[in-house]
Amino acid sequence: MSLRVSYIGAGGFSSRFIHPQLGRHGVVLSAICDLDEARARYAAACHGFERVYTDFHEMLEREEPDAVFCVGPQAMQYAVGLEVLRAGFPLYVQKPAAISSEQTREMAEAAREAGVICHVGFNLRSAPAARRTREAILSGEFGTPTLGIFRYGLMSRPNWREAILDQHVHAIDLLLHLLGHWRAAQVTPILQEGTRGYVAGLALESGCAAALCTTHEMDASDEFIAFEITGRAGHTVFCHDGDLRYHRPGADDVMMRMGTWNQQRLIDWWGYFDDVASFFAAVRGEAEDICPIADTIRTMELGEEIARLCYEGGASE
Repeated sequence: MSLRVSYIGAGGFSSRFIHPQLGRHGVVLSAICDLDEARARYAAACHGFERVYTDFHEMLEREEPDAVFCVGPQAMQYAVGLEVLRAGFPLYVQKPAAISSEQTREMAEAAREAGVICHVGFNLRSAPAARRTREAILSGEFGTPTLGIFRYGLMSRPNWREAILDQHVHAIDLLLHLLGHWRAAQVTPILQEGTRGYVAGLALESGCAAALCTTHEMDASDEFIAFEITGRAGHTVFCHDGDLRYHRPGADDVMMRMGTWNQQRLIDWWGYFDDVASFFAAVRGEAEDICPIADTIRTMELGEEIARLCYEGGASE
């Protein structure tokens, strides 16, 4: 089934990570919409969208697409995304879907009531290293996870809350995706002058303990994300910026190497391509959605709790 896709948003993120890969999915790019018509026309010329709109209502009415992308600032994704869902169209939004758990829950309810898919682009769930790690954890050989240590190196938003809920949710979501629901959190913010970061100690419902460590001093091109997970059977996964070593006592280690930093590496090795493929497969009814919006409410709730505890611990804007 060749899906007819309409796209809302011609901004920088879309042009770097989503537009360039859409042609590889075997879909029909029926239309693109942006308030900036020149930007929309440029995206259409570069990536093969058949028609250009500046009003998404008109686009949806005329195109009647099988799937809709709405990618932009969270306020736009929330406001426009709600209308798309209530009109009955399957929807893809980038992470986070909205800027709060309350808004995310509202979008999830709208998707449920309309009976359509709303997929959130938490692409790290689809990254090869994350998929291999999840396979190991779910295998009988790994043993129940006992400890997870995650590091994340991006904190460029203007205040702590925005950095955590817009950027750190990448790491928060991956942690929960791999280790399960959280039960409690304790957070110590870094309060040295001129820096921002924190250590969050997490108790998970499974009994596993986890730590999320962040600081804006990490080099995002080389220290974007790293994690280590240990299981009761003595098996340990070490992942650094997409490279992975899975240590198995009594057996050869499993190694994955993603190569040098470049745009294509990000699209393929950090899961952007497979994330979009998951959305299309779910719309076609070929597979379950790997990241339905209802599953990301817990991510936003933990992000909000970490932000609250950072401010309670003395963090300032």
